[in-house]
Amino acid sequence: MNQLFSYSVTQLFSYSVILLFNYSIYCEAQTNNEIFRRPLDIPVSLSGTFGELRDNHFHSGIDYRTQSTTGHRVFACEDGYVARILVSPVGYGNALYIAHYNGYTTVYGHLDSFNPEIAAYVKGEQYRLEQFAVNLFPDSALLPVKRGELIGLSGNTGSSSGPHLHFELRDTETQDPINPLHFGFGVRDNIAPVIRRLAVYPIGEGSTVNGSPNRQIFDVEKAGNNYRIAGGRRLAVVGNVAFAINSNDLTTGSNITCGPYRIMLWIDSSMFFSQTKDRFSFDETRYLNSLIDYEYYINHRVRFNRLFIEPNNLLSSIYDGHINRGVVSFENAATRRATVEVSDFHGNISRLEFNFEYTPPASSATYQPFAIAGLSTPMYKREFVHSQQGIRIVIPADALYDEIDFNCTVSATSAGLYSAAYRVHTPNTPLHTAMQIDISADNLPERLREKALIVQIGANGRRTNLGGAYSNGVVSSTSRTFGTFAIGVDSVPPRITPINIRNNANMSGVKNMRFTITDNFSGISSYNGWINGEWALFEYDAKNNLLYYNFDPERLTRNTQHTLELKVIDAKGNTEEYRARFTW
Repeated sequence: MNQLFSYSVTQLFSYSVILLFNYSIYCEAQTNNEIFRRPLDIPVSLSGTFGELRDNHFHSGIDYRTQSTTGHRVFACEDGYVARILVSPVGYGNALYIAHYNGYTTVYGHLDSFNPEIAAYVKGEQYRLEQFAVNLFPDSALLPVKRGELIGLSGNTGSSSGPHLHFELRDTETQDPINPLHFGFGVRDNIAPVIRRLAVYPIGEGSTVNGSPNRQIFDVEKAGNNYRIAGGRRLAVVGNVAFAINSNDLTTGSNITCGPYRIMLWIDSSMFFSQTKDRFSFDETRYLNSLIDYEYYINHRVRFNRLFIEPNNLLSSIYDGHINRGVVSFENAATRRATVEVSDFHGNISRLEFNFEYTPPASSATYQPFAIAGLSTPMYKREFVHSQQGIRIVIPADALYDEIDFNCTVSATSAGLYSAAYRVHTPNTPLHTAMQIDISADNLPERLREKALIVQIGANGRRTNLGGAYSNGVVSSTSRTFGTFAIGVDSVPPRITPINIRNNANMSGVKNMRFTITDNFSGISSYNGWINGEWALFEYDAKNNLLYYNFDPERLTRNTQHTLELKVIDAKGNTEEYRARFTW
């Protein structure tokens, strides 16, 4: 039998083990529904599912909706101890990591606050370290918790775009996130996923789809319980072909679209490709940019989940099995049948079925990575260095998912920039790891060297700070995206705007003092406040540019005049200060 169209013994064994593993976990969860309790007692409604496709990463948990409000009680799901506490103005915001004695860790993100015992410990550490943002790892005996114990209140802290609880289940030993739905957590679903569009790709020189060498997009329509290509459009293929699907899912009780659990592709009667969202490692999460059609997403903000694997996509946890990396090659068949099955965790399935007709290519084109003459190692497997007048680019090995026809063009400088603008390849091509950028600083005045950085210029002309520094005649930084780059400077200090305080203000009866802090370019690097010469805990809400201090009777004497000094510094060392006296 042609091995191109059949699983090897190893593939069949691996795939069987995966299915048995998934089934055993599912059965265990069904018969041990009390292994974990739910983290919230309000009706369950989700706004995000495990493994969902997000910007540059897979979603590592499930998002519980909290009725568009904060302050709902959050409970420990099982006995254990607080193993980690994160307080950050971005990311998970206020987050708790509880290690359980059964080998799992639960994570609770975007909390508004911690319970009094945890809060007291955190506050003590913040004052000891003299910083608001902390990443703490308390001793296992310090903060034990019991199943059902109140650990905090739900919130909207960090980079959350609205009130919700981000909840994760992890393997304690590896810290790999695991799909929480294997253990229930109150989630119910009787709604099948929705299939929206199909993308078809000609693969290899000479291949075409409906006469075109480019990707073709097909709308789909519901036909009974299944889907079909809308309008009965014909799908004619020359050479090799691969597919991608745009789909989403709804869970019972929620009108917010989420991601599906499993996608499978069958060609004729053989399973050809399968992926399942049970578990992954954080080291793998950026491979999402190869799993999706990245170019289409950048241009249209719509994600197509590829049902084929690029040559240097090293993601392993999500792919169950495949034949020929998902690329279909014909064998004497004029017409073949494809079935795409999209399912959610609870077994609700939607199917898209279609035929595609084959015309033999003029030459025997096969799916082979593009090879550069004289090189035995593909470009994506070696360090690639590009140098031309004014710029040097270094792309590390394994930063690319496939071969590219690299290019770099130059345009004249513009106001506020201190070099030419260099368009490095195209932003439609993803990078897995960062490339090094060195731009000659011949036009940079010596007085501005300490303020220099690399800027990325968007299609709309917007400039984004990439950081970096001057050294030995060049300004250097890194970037995880291709695009247009130049040298810029930031010599403007941040801005501090008081909201509810002024000099000699009487703050008696007020809960806190509040400021907005902003920076014009390089971004806020540090923020510190001192009251009566002693460091004070100012909390920072980055998404709202809000800096505030909650008056603390344990550290301030009431009905007394106090002195305030506030200092905010941006990433290039520009500093702004605010001073005032106030009575509290």
